[in-house]
Amino acid sequence: MKKQLSIKALLQRISWLMLILSIVPLIISVLIYTRYLFTYERSISNISEANRIANDVEENIMEEAWSLTYGQTKPSEFTESNSVRRVKKEIRQIKENTQSAQERATLNIVIRSLDNVNSFLEKIVGNVQQDAPFNENQELMNQVEAATKLVHDILQDFVTVEIQLAANHSEQVRRSIIVLSIIEGVIICLIILFTRKTNQRLVKQIQQPMDEMIKMADALSDGKLNYRIKTLPGNELLKLSNSMNEMADNLVVLLEENALKQYNLAQSEVRVLQAQITPHFIYNSLDAILVLAEMNDVDKVKEMTYALSDFFRISLSQGQDWIPVEKEIKHITDYLVILQIRYGDSLTYSIEIEDKIKNYSMLKMILQPLIENAIYHGTKLVRRTGKIIVQAFLDDQRHIHFYIIDNGKGIPPEKLQEINLELKNGLDTDFNAGYGLFNVNKRLLLYYGKQAKIEITSIVDTGTTVHVIIPIMEEGALKDV
Repeated sequence: MKKQLSIKALLQRISWLMLILSIVPLIISVLIYTRYLFTYERSISNISEANRIANDVEENIMEEAWSLTYGQTKPSEFTESNSVRRVKKEIRQIKENTQSAQERATLNIVIRSLDNVNSFLEKIVGNVQQDAPFNENQELMNQVEAATKLVHDILQDFVTVEIQLAANHSEQVRRSIIVLSIIEGVIICLIILFTRKTNQRLVKQIQQPMDEMIKMADALSDGKLNYRIKTLPGNELLKLSNSMNEMADNLVVLLEENALKQYNLAQSEVRVLQAQITPHFIYNSLDAILVLAEMNDVDKVKEMTYALSDFFRISLSQGQDWIPVEKEIKHITDYLVILQIRYGDSLTYSIEIEDKIKNYSMLKMILQPLIENAIYHGTKLVRRTGKIIVQAFLDDQRHIHFYIIDNGKGIPPEKLQEINLELKNGLDTDFNAGYGLFNVNKRLLLYYGKQAKIEITSIVDTGTTVHVIIPIMEEGALKDV
């Protein structure tokens, strides 16, 4: 096999003028790609660090704060191991590696938010040292959680901007390639005047690989991330082509890793949202059983104990996220039985469910928090006998509709409008009131997407209706997301 001449050697055979004209665009090309690769690697580093720090902020800082609040960590130990200082240092390192003024401003906001987190943590340390009431630290922890979530969200926005900048650099490289291709085309035309043979060799060694790189740049910009340059020349463009192939490989890996991290973050949030069982409910239920036992009401003791046992058995469900509708209904029935025994004649309920939907699968623990809201924020606040009605049916579009209806206090129009607006905000809501309601809404959106929604109607001093809509899953289609 005949050894191919380098671009420089080939152009030297034509003329020194052609050589100069050829080297200039090649040098520019190498500089552009070198600059792009440097910027790309820097963006990759920033994205990786920002993602890691976001996870660190949401997990480690909150874990350390809760350990301090619950007395698992001494104030002196917490002060010594406080992760906020380390995270701020890492953010400053990312800032030094960032050229965009917009991104620097974003990171400054992160640093200020971390300062707020640290301020709240210092107050908690002071409260712990002074044996202040736990509810003061709990309020501060709510502020810490909100601030850490803000830091996490801002860092995710930073990652998005970094990815967009990488895409912009790719477009710039593509345009540079087009310009260089035009210049090379002029050079080829000049070379044709000297020798046809040399022109053919020039086309083979330069024009074809450049066209391949243009095709690759176009393919990558169109989202075809699997496109690679297969036929490579044996000259200086070999390294450049290999670099582009490697760049595309790294981009695919980065996007896959980022998607996996986002999925894991969503999973973590879902697990946290699912772990909601009010301790007061447990305590009150056990107290009620004790009172019934002291009254020798054995039948109600048995009824309440069985209901409480079934309630927690379905709540756990062996770690499964999906259960049949029938079990979800059994779960809320047990819950209402417990409350009815506790409150006596002051609470009544009815459940109206179509038989044909009982074997469909649904996300567990959707209805119980809504019923809890209806009782504690509705029927308990009126002097008449509280009434809870649960209805469910299947529509023609294969969606299950749940209605939780109460005759409680109702919601003022302004408050109702605010709540419905926050429900539409979905995962982006930072509304604190009615935590159970927004807990359920977030879980529905994380698992079902936009196919699920919650609607609320209410009349003051008359009652409230919560309407939950979810797509159906066929019988036996239980799964964990």
